[in-house]
Amino acid sequence: MENTDIIERVYKLEQQEAVQDEKIEVANHRIDDLEEETKGNRELIIAVKEIATEMKHIKEAQDDMNERLKSIEEKPSKNWDKIITAIISTVAGGLVGAIIGLIL
Repeated sequence: MENTDIIERVYKLEQQEAVQDEKIEVANHRIDDLEEETKGNRELIIAVKEIATEMKHIKEAQDDMNERLKSIEEKPSKNWDKIITAIISTVAGGLVGAIIGLIL
């Protein structure tokens, strides 16, 4: 009877070992899948970081262009202000000169 008990125990251990081997194989496949997924995530993170860097540079360039555009847009207004000031000064000077000429 002792031999049968030993044989049964060995048989059960072999069955348990087979089950464990199968679980290990499944776990290894899952680990491989996770490694691939992690690699993909890492590549995605790098791509997002590159996009963020590019967006930062684009924003800086856009801010610079906005300042230049604002300067260009203000230039005609400044010229118009100079023209109006010159006209007012000329008319005022003419009126003052005419008034002084009438008085003298």
